[in-house]
Amino acid sequence: MRLGALFLPRFPLQRLVLEQPSLSGQPIVLHSDNHGSQRVQFVSASALKLGLRPGMTVSAAAAVAPAVVKRQFDPAAEAKALCSLGERLMAASPAFQIDSPEGLWLDASASHLAGGEVLWAKVLVSSLSEAGYRARCVVASERFTAQAMAKFGGQPITVVGPRDAASLAPLPLQALEVGWLGLGATAPFRALGLTTLGELAGLASGALVARFGAMGLHAARLCRADDDSRFIAHALPEQVHESVQLDWPAEHLEPLLFALKTIVDRVCGRLQGRQQAAVQLTVTLTLESRQRQPVPLRLARPTSQAKLLLELIRHRLTDLTVNQPITALEVLIDEACAEPGRQLMLGDAPAGEAELEVVLSRLQSALGPDTLFSAVPQAQHRPEDGWVATPFRPPDAGRLSEVWGVVEADWALGTEQEEVAREQAVIAPACLEPLPEKPVRPAPMWLPGQAQRSDEEGQVVDLVAFIEQQAGQPHIKPKAKIVETPKTAATTMLARPPRLFREPSALHVDVADDGAMRWVTLLGKRRRVESLCGPERLTGAWWAPQPFARDYYRVQIEGVGALWVFRDGRDGGFYVQGMFD
Repeated sequence: MRLGALFLPRFPLQRLVLEQPSLSGQPIVLHSDNHGSQRVQFVSASALKLGLRPGMTVSAAAAVAPAVVKRQFDPAAEAKALCSLGERLMAASPAFQIDSPEGLWLDASASHLAGGEVLWAKVLVSSLSEAGYRARCVVASERFTAQAMAKFGGQPITVVGPRDAASLAPLPLQALEVGWLGLGATAPFRALGLTTLGELAGLASGALVARFGAMGLHAARLCRADDDSRFIAHALPEQVHESVQLDWPAEHLEPLLFALKTIVDRVCGRLQGRQQAAVQLTVTLTLESRQRQPVPLRLARPTSQAKLLLELIRHRLTDLTVNQPITALEVLIDEACAEPGRQLMLGDAPAGEAELEVVLSRLQSALGPDTLFSAVPQAQHRPEDGWVATPFRPPDAGRLSEVWGVVEADWALGTEQEEVAREQAVIAPACLEPLPEKPVRPAPMWLPGQAQRSDEEGQVVDLVAFIEQQAGQPHIKPKAKIVETPKTAATTMLARPPRLFREPSALHVDVADDGAMRWVTLLGKRRRVESLCGPERLTGAWWAPQPFARDYYRVQIEGVGALWVFRDGRDGGFYVQGMFD
């Protein structure tokens, strides 16, 4: 298996300077507790020039350089940051393993897709450079070989063949300590005068086992590029979460946006590595009193673009009022979906889509997150159950798969659409143009004014006639029932009110002796019915959990307008369902 080892020199310091740019160029040390004493773990380049070195105590470092910036080293936080960086690189590598605190191992099995291992390594280094990190990459077949060459080889990009011990020979013995034998484990080898991995690899295995035991044999095998340790892919966290600590408590939006850009870039990089897009997220502000103020944001369209996401969060924070300065920021992706990619078509304007997202975000901020919704039609005859509210999603005509999906749906439903169009053309010929008639088989046994047969009936009749003719029996034409064309008003069949009430409202109606509506009581006033159109009967299946039977009318009421009124078959009462404009 081919592996890529990424080495990020002094990664904790690089990350600290990226999060707090005011520390750039200053002497910095990261320290941790070591057996009760604070020891320096990492030293910046400026601190090295002042004489500070890893391993010295913090008090000694402060005595040498009083102006040194001291920060606590958190191994868990650095491992989490490396995990985030590995997720960002998953677009080029399917899996990664953390080499804390300064590196990563990556699966290089997909390097041929980038044009080879050298070009693949260049893609990784350039991607990290865009994020602000300095890195070196080595591609090899063994974990130790890749790690040692990346840390001590000095070249930004190196490709090593399988079991290439000659490449390891000039490296120092220090390469065996971190992550393999332990700090100080190479002291016995140095006592013998050994300084490089090649010198240790040249010793006889029996002599090493007799003098140093299993540790000596293991060290010699590593130096000979005989490493059988396994690559274990890191398990991804379920949610994408990033946080940043501000240099100083922010009282204005500008320093907050600077830190927000850093954290949003990381979140979007991880989402793109996972091939996901954010649907809903929460921005949490930590105030100076350690009070946390969450700011939820639900997107109108899923996205993983940092620029768009930053613009949406900025508009939400602009309308936000806080009583204390802000000391920290967190971004948590509450819901994400798959993002296979989007192909733009001619005429698409991504800038216009970004403006639409901003407008929708403003509406949600002013009116609430549940005010914007889309009505999705449902296969229900009952009007109030004919649609369901879902989160609003703008139409995405640029996705090629959706365009072809519509075309396929038209092909699949073309026959039914033609039949519906013909029926509507008979009802209202001025509104719809009839589609060209389909060629049908001549059916002399069906006369004008009789019921038209279906295709299935025609096939059965033709088959029966053929069998009878073959048997020499006379064919008897089937009888057909005379069908009268119902008189249906076009306004009743086609018109539907654009405003439907959530629940039908009871209406008091005065019915004359002939059954016609004359007066209604609406808004506390008796009003005259000017015109009436209908009825149109809507019924549900009798076996359904909630059967219904209703007669709908379009009623023109004096001083109000046209209402959609139905009479319920269960109780005989009248109800208002909607209103016509």
